[in-house]
Amino acid sequence: MKTCGTSKAERSFMKIGIIGGGKVGSTLAHHLSTQLVSIVGSSSEKTIHLATKYKVPFMTHAELATKADLVLLTVPDRQIAIVAKSLAVEAQQEPAMQSTIYLHCSGSLDLSPLKPLQDVGASVGSLHPLQSFAGANTVLKGIYMAIDGDEKAQQAAHELATILEGRSFHVPAEDRPLYHAAACICANYTVTLQTMAQELMRRWLEPTKPSRAAWQALLPLFQGVAANLEEAENPGSALTGPIARGDVNTVQSHLAVLPKNMIPVYKQLGIATTQLALMNQTITPLMAEELFNLFNSVHHEATTKEETSHE
Repeated sequence: MKTCGTSKAERSFMKIGIIGGGKVGSTLAHHLSTQLVSIVGSSSEKTIHLATKYKVPFMTHAELATKADLVLLTVPDRQIAIVAKSLAVEAQQEPAMQSTIYLHCSGSLDLSPLKPLQDVGASVGSLHPLQSFAGANTVLKGIYMAIDGDEKAQQAAHELATILEGRSFHVPAEDRPLYHAAACICANYTVTLQTMAQELMRRWLEPTKPSRAAWQALLPLFQGVAANLEEAENPGSALTGPIARGDVNTVQSHLAVLPKNMIPVYKQLGIATTQLALMNQTITPLMAEELFNLFNSVHHEATTKEETSHE
């Protein structure tokens, strides 16, 4: 296929294509409406729906990659390599696709899934917004976005982050698992902890049947903590509670009544929180030692009981 006018490298206006119509793809399409060439979904029906929704032409993968300067792969992680390989095969027959920049939007993966595209001469990289995606109206302004890739891809990723009013920063391939672990601790494990708290609170607010009462009771507390964190210079400085005061007796009373399945999590978090309180200097080394001994003794007793039960 022949191209006319200026080449992709010479264009000052970035034309963007998106492959993947889930939450991330839809959010990016919403925020990039003036740059959007098209968006392709998981099926023809889904693609037609997306094209209609975002008022762009219906396109195949190859057509989108030919017309776009930059293609974002927002498909699930397990499908990135499959899509990249398919695009690379088509790029061998369509030179224009080889000058397109391809970025995946996975937080955990390095660039290896995009190697087929790299092998045909395309520029490859990644851009991962450090945000929880709830829908198309998810806020991206001010959001930090991890980028990686070859020089050309990184530059494009940085420009894209600027268009989205985000803040790009480089996370190299070897650090992606650690970066993603930090994101999971912040987002996913927070949800898990709130679910555990809800389970305990149901004893008094949902004694007969499940409802939202327990979570509604806890939500203002959670929101208050979130507000304190937002105002804090660093999250550790917002720490309050019995461990921050060195109240060993209260912590001991918690451990005496918690369900057995929650004790290991409470213990590990307790050790980490004691270390934080010690660093904040809200407790003395002696208080910290008492707390560490308490958590370690609980662990030892639990281990001993488990070993005995298997004898």
